[in-house]
Amino acid sequence: MKTYLAPKFLIKRDADFCIQCKVCVNQCTFDALYYDAEDDEVKSRPENCVGCHRCELFCPTQAMTIIRNPQEYRENYNWRPEVVEDILKQAETGGVLLTGMGDDKGQRIYWDHLVLNASQVTNPSIDPLREP
Repeated sequence: MKTYLAPKFLIKRDADFCIQCKVCVNQCTFDALYYDAEDDEVKSRPENCVGCHRCELFCPTQAMTIIRNPQEYRENYNWRPEVVEDILKQAETGGVLLTGMGDDKGQRIYWDHLVLNASQVTNPSIDPLREP
């Protein structure tokens, strides 16, 4: 299933230094790195990366670099990145994240806390200075 969540980390591999030894693939327990035999190349799945840096640490040629995704959701006045992630997860699954389903914290149901102005949802908009 395609996800619209931005990966938290990006995996950079310098092809000039990489010797295809597959040490990084063997060290990654999250399947963020895999070897594609058809292309004879180590490839990455950044959505699986948790930023443990094991691949970077064990790479004999220092060809791997893990960086935070610069396009990750940023905190702003109204929405923390965790809140945006929670809403996107709820929207993708069509439900609410349950604590018994692997999430260790209680999830707020954001749809129940949305406040809408009547002029946002009516057509034509309601003008408070005149009666309909």
